[in-house]
Amino acid sequence: MGRAVFIILLGGALVGGAFYVGKRWSHPAPVAPTPIAKPAAAEPGAPAPVETRAGKPAVAHPIPANDGVHHELPSLDQSDAYCGRVLRELIGRKDVASFLNLDGFARRFVATVNNLASDNASTALWPVRETPRRFETEARDDRRVISSRNAARYTPFVAFVEGVDSHKALAAYVAMYPLLQRAYEDLGEPTPYFNDRVVAVIDDLLATPDVGAPLPVKHIEADGASPSATAARLYVYDDASLERRTAGQKILLRVGHDHAKRLKAKLAEIRALLVSRPVR
Repeated sequence: MGRAVFIILLGGALVGGAFYVGKRWSHPAPVAPTPIAKPAAAEPGAPAPVETRAGKPAVAHPIPANDGVHHELPSLDQSDAYCGRVLRELIGRKDVASFLNLDGFARRFVATVNNLASDNASTALWPVRETPRRFETEARDDRRVISSRNAARYTPFVAFVEGVDSHKALAAYVAMYPLLQRAYEDLGEPTPYFNDRVVAVIDDLLATPDVGAPLPVKHIEADGASPSATAARLYVYDDASLERRTAGQKILLRVGHDHAKRLKAKLAEIRALLVSRPVR
C-alpha cells in the first residue's frame, strides 16, 4: 500500500495505501513485529546476494546507488528537516502537509513498513495522517458488513499514491536510505537489511486474497473497557482466516476491492524497480 502502502511514498507510494487508514478497526495496543516466515524468492536474473560480515544473512536486494549524488546526511535524530525537504521535492509542499507526519519520519516510516507484515501496525507510529471520517458498516442479511460507502474515505489517498512518479519516488527513497537503514537497525530485527524487508513486505501485501464485497465483520469491546455509546467501535473480520492475516493484508482488504487492485498494481510497479535496478 508501498514508495506504502509510498515505500511506499518514498520508495514510491509503495506501501502507501496501507498506511492511510483510520484508527477504529482493531485493538490499538502495538505488538512486536513478526518476521515473515519465508524470504521472497530471488528475481530471475537478479544480482547475486551480497555477503555480509559476522555471519549475518546475505543482502538479497542491494539498494541502488544514489546516481553519483552524495549528500552529507544529518544524524537520525536530526533528520526530519532533511526528509521533509526530499519529500516536498517529490510530491510538493501541499501534499506533504495534507498527508504526512514529518515528526520522526524516518523512524515512523521504517517501523510502519516493518509492522505491516506483522499482527499489528500501530497507528501511533504511522508517518501519514489519519483517514477522515469513521469506519462505516451496514446491515446485510442479518449480518454486519463493511459499508459500500467506506471505500470513499480512501479515494483521495489512493489517487495521490497513483499520481506519484515511481522513478522519482525511488530516487527519493535512495536519497533517504542511509537514514532508513539506521532506523531499521535500531529495531534489532533478524533481517539486517531494510530494503530486503521492504521487498518481503511488498510480497506479503501482493499476496492479499482477492475477496469480493461485502465483507462481514463483528463488533468487539476494547479490553477492559466499559460499554459506552460514545466509545469508538472496534471491529474484526467475521471470517477467522481473514482475521489471522497480517495487518497490511487486512488493511488492503478493508479499503475496498477496486482500491486494493490499484494499490497492488502500484506495489508491483515499485517492487520491479526495487529489485531490477543495477547496483553501482
